[in-house]
Amino acid sequence: MVEKASFENVMKVLLASRKQEMHQLWTTCSHLVAKSGLPPEILAKHLPIDIVTNIEDLRRSSLMLLNHHHHHHHHHDLSTAADLEDHKIRRMRRALESSDVELVKLMIMGEGLNLDEALALHYAVENCSREVVKDLLELGAADVNYRAGPAGKTPLHVAAEMVSPDMVAVLLDHHADPSVRTVDGITPLETLRTLTSDFLFKGAVPGLTHIEPNKLRLCLELVQSAALVLSREECNANPTSTTAIYPSMSEDPSRSGNNNIGNDNSRSRLMYLNLGATHASGSGDSGDDDNSHNTRHRSQGGGCDPTMYQDY
Repeated sequence: MVEKASFENVMKVLLASRKQEMHQLWTTCSHLVAKSGLPPEILAKHLPIDIVTNIEDLRRSSLMLLNHHHHHHHHHDLSTAADLEDHKIRRMRRALESSDVELVKLMIMGEGLNLDEALALHYAVENCSREVVKDLLELGAADVNYRAGPAGKTPLHVAAEMVSPDMVAVLLDHHADPSVRTVDGITPLETLRTLTSDFLFKGAVPGLTHIEPNKLRLCLELVQSAALVLSREECNANPTSTTAIYPSMSEDPSRSGNNNIGNDNSRSRLMYLNLGATHASGSGDSGDDDNSHNTRHRSQGGGCDPTMYQDY
């Protein structure tokens, strides 16, 4: 069980096992701390110096064995490095799943963990709570607009596909850009518009049964508003430009120089209003929290492209 505990708790158990002379537990915890990769100066802030010395001795012994192995099996160097990196990412994911963002922070400082390369934010959006995503963003070590996987999706694309207002809101609060496009040229707003259109005109088809109308409407509203703010800022920065990236849904098509944009806005406004009517005429209120929604979403196969995450 101690292997699944947060790093802070492992250190507490380490101290307690030493005091109670529980040798097996002491050994287990010592090796867990040694494998953490945290430098001695950080460990010294949490543990007595003699314990830190003992942990450094364990690391030196492990390093000698590793060097001996490399001396005789040099051709395995690359695979060993990859295995170590995979192990680091698995530990990061376990830390996120247990809401232990402090351990992730220590891994960044002590092990050089790269949150973007590890797809930490994408993983947290799809698998963790809003609070974990917020804490992860506030570490300041992850690019909120990082495009991951062959499809080039940002965390906001993932949150939009999940139809999770909480995740959409926390990402936008931390400057997620709704105009970033995937490899196929799709923005998060276009993802939500497609989902809205499919929900209204196709009904309960495979892959859409998890959608809750009120959450879809709120996600659409949040991303639409953010896109409009971005569009206005770009227009102010470039007054010669007359075409907004995301024109307002309330814009009068007759005043636009581009009829296609005007027609698209009319369709968006109609879908948005119809979505509210669909929800109002439905039976019962959809009050499930986003955690249960995320579970259903993953079972449906939505969210991140399965190829986005490697098999760690």
